[in-house]
Amino acid sequence: MNPATSSTSGKVGVLSTSGPNNDHTYIGQAEAAGNGLFAARAFGAGELVLKLNADVTSVLDSPRLGVVCEWCFVTVEEVEALGNEDGEGSGEGSEGKVKLRKCGGCGIVRVCGEACQKASWKHHHKHECKIFKRLYPKVLPNTVRLLLRLLLLRQNNVLPQSDWEGFLNLQHHLEDFKAQKEPQGHNTWENIQLMARAAKEYSGTKEDIGKLEGMVGRILINSLTLVTPTYTPLGLSLSPTAALLNHSCTPNTCISFSGPTLSVRTLRPIPKDTELTISYIDITNPASTRRADLLSRYFFRCTCPACSATPPQTLGRADPPPALAAALSPTQIDGLETRARILIQESLDPAVLAQGPPARLKPLQEALALFQPHKTYPPYRQPLAALRAELVLVLLAAQHWVPALVHSLLTYFHIDPLLFPEVVHPVRVVHKWVLLKLVLQVVAVGQEGDAGVQALEQKWGLEWGVVVWGLLQEVEGSVGGSHGAESRFAAEVRREGERFRVDARGGPYGEKGPGRRDVEREWGKLRKVADEGLAWWEARQKSA
Repeated sequence: MNPATSSTSGKVGVLSTSGPNNDHTYIGQAEAAGNGLFAARAFGAGELVLKLNADVTSVLDSPRLGVVCEWCFVTVEEVEALGNEDGEGSGEGSEGKVKLRKCGGCGIVRVCGEACQKASWKHHHKHECKIFKRLYPKVLPNTVRLLLRLLLLRQNNVLPQSDWEGFLNLQHHLEDFKAQKEPQGHNTWENIQLMARAAKEYSGTKEDIGKLEGMVGRILINSLTLVTPTYTPLGLSLSPTAALLNHSCTPNTCISFSGPTLSVRTLRPIPKDTELTISYIDITNPASTRRADLLSRYFFRCTCPACSATPPQTLGRADPPPALAAALSPTQIDGLETRARILIQESLDPAVLAQGPPARLKPLQEALALFQPHKTYPPYRQPLAALRAELVLVLLAAQHWVPALVHSLLTYFHIDPLLFPEVVHPVRVVHKWVLLKLVLQVVAVGQEGDAGVQALEQKWGLEWGVVVWGLLQEVEGSVGGSHGAESRFAAEVRREGERFRVDARGGPYGEKGPGRRDVEREWGKLRKVADEGLAWWEARQKSA
């Protein structure tokens, strides 16, 4: 995603970023990918490398426009959880149930309070509102809205010329888009042309259509996915600075968002003058899938150490693992994984979604059954890990608490430590947080008389208070390095911790909580639930 290769190598200057960390990085010549971003000093794991404001150059996906604040990107759920503690427009001045305010002009965008309304209007929405109103109820695609915003800000002298040139320095890969062979019904190049014409028409810009096509290409190649702190996709975010980060299948940094603030934090210790890298695609996928994704979406062949190894590696392990390669041929592995992916997609078909959780469970359970005869197929390999994650969501929607908990514990013990080995990896920390929330829900339904939960408690003698305490301590110990102590997510974790400690005062362990040995004892029980729980649950269901 970086700018084209320059004749300059080595240190070429310090990037200007917001916050106190603007002397932490420099632009240099990457080994195989043009310019890159390098560490100007040594970093420890979980340290902040870059902090950028992404409010103006980020747009929401169309379905999110009605449920997310257009300026601070807070969701209704976050507003209710966080109130106004962080001062970033999180439902400012609201009481009780929060409702986003619809723009009285265009009727398209929404904000969470007066502060966000004023900021959004001042910075960009006053230039967009009339255009959106003219189009209402139609909504332009997010890529067009992002380009439209850049053009309007430039026309109204809000976007500095240096920033505009920064966007123009990004690669657009138009020739690659034109030559790309795609499945029938897909033509990205035609879509680029249509989006460029739409941006030109609605902005009234005098820019040449060819330059606008190049800008669309730059957005498609260089934009990041705007996400919530728990990595729910919200939209697009484009930053020339962040675009300097090259890809690696073994990245040493990770990007997270806290509202409109983009942070880049280290995953492990990084020596001075090391190139900083992120992952452009899902690096938990097998090497063949990763290489195909990078070639089709970003037009390069990955030469990182993982892809260059013989055999290729996925997360530091041979791909496929030797035991699996000995048991199944490449054709058999491909057939198994292809069929599983088809069933996962079937569970996401709109017609199936409309029928509710029971209809979605059927293809997912069929996919899971495909892997059961193959004991050498590792639980962390994709698509089995993604299948399990999707299955947990559907089981929760169906209120099947016990199997949802068992699958989540399988992920906690046997999948996440391999897919996300760094304890400060934000995805791993979020998964622990979700597991904590699930345990609290399981405790609640057990107290209400759920027979399955009560049977689980009796079978393994679980002390839920110790389990909650242990998970809370793990999340609290990692969230500063994964998201930052000042982030919205960290604020939510602190709030939950305070509530739990207040509730625990009258318990057997008091406000200080259980000791290390108590937690280790319960973790031994939880591991047994993860290893034996599904077989126990299935036998119990058959005998019921």
